[in-house]
Amino acid sequence: MTSVVIMAGGEGTRIRPLTFSRPKPLVPIVNRPILDYIFHRITCSDYEKVIMTLGYLKNQIESYAESRYPDVDFRFHVEKKPLGTAGGVKAASGHIDETFIVLSGDVLFDLDLKSLLNFHRSRDALVTIALTPVEDPSHYGIAILDSEMKIKRFHEKPRPHEAFSKIANAGIYVMEPEILDKIPSGPVDFSKDVFPELIEEDMGVYGFVFDGYWNDVGKPDTFLRANHDVLKGYLKPDPPGELINERPGQFGNIWVGEDVRIGRRVRITGPAVIGDGAEIGEGAFIGRNTVLGSGVSVGRGSIIKGSVIFDGGSIGRSSHLINCILDDGSVISEECVIDRCAMVGRDVEIGPGTVIRSRRRIRDRIRIIPGSLVDSDYLMRGG
Repeated sequence: MTSVVIMAGGEGTRIRPLTFSRPKPLVPIVNRPILDYIFHRITCSDYEKVIMTLGYLKNQIESYAESRYPDVDFRFHVEKKPLGTAGGVKAASGHIDETFIVLSGDVLFDLDLKSLLNFHRSRDALVTIALTPVEDPSHYGIAILDSEMKIKRFHEKPRPHEAFSKIANAGIYVMEPEILDKIPSGPVDFSKDVFPELIEEDMGVYGFVFDGYWNDVGKPDTFLRANHDVLKGYLKPDPPGELINERPGQFGNIWVGEDVRIGRRVRITGPAVIGDGAEIGEGAFIGRNTVLGSGVSVGRGSIIKGSVIFDGGSIGRSSHLINCILDDGSVISEECVIDRCAMVGRDVEIGPGTVIRSRRRIRDRIRIIPGSLVDSDYLMRGG
């Protein structure tokens, strides 16, 4: 038997304000929570016992998981304080008595977990680390393997002169329960504290290299890329809604929900998703890689490209949004401009004629007066 452990206790500070009101695993990617994409991989591999380590906004995750996946045998362990990746799994050891797979609650991937498990067993490994090629290894743990795929060197987040490899830790592991005895109690991290010691002692740590889809959804640009990649078909499941046929002014793959109203002379270039009950005003343009959530309203003549608008968002007439992110219920008045990787929180009101510069972040429930130029962040609680 094999169980799956999902680490889902972090606060997701790097993509605030989206995580002020929801835990990171429930942040939507193309109108589905991140958790749904993880569970798609789990259920495709027929694993039914899932242990979740929780902390921040734990009740939301418990409620969603149990209602959305009633056939899964869930065990929840709540961390009273952050314990790190290894410390959190150690604390949940009372639920673990068999080979187990460890996943991160904010990493999207298309790795076949059965293939990973078969590799692990074929090597009689204590730990198998899924590895994937990256361009910039400075944000990850990197590894060197021998001819048997045993890891001989491992280094967490190397400086440029320390980067001896571009094969990076994907945050997906298979482990035998014996490893739990080797993890000290308290805050401990797998990559920083546990793996280097096991490798040094030649305890049987192997690497499984895969070249499929992988995305650590931890920053605004990787969040946007995840949405765009789902639209392009790089990750399953497919976007929600009905895939409509091309027609004059509407080209490419366009998924449309129920009760959608599209005005005259609207142009849509897919891939794009339009959620249930959305309304697009006359003469608007919806460009590639755009996601509109349920109940979103787009005013006449507005242009939206590559952006993600969560449920209930409202865009006034003649506004221009490019590669930005708007949380639930945000109201953008007429003739506004929101630039690349800007993030607008829940229930924000943006006055007419406002310009929000690239990568600016605005906290929940704030009002921006008309004609403003927003070139600094408006966040709270140390964001």
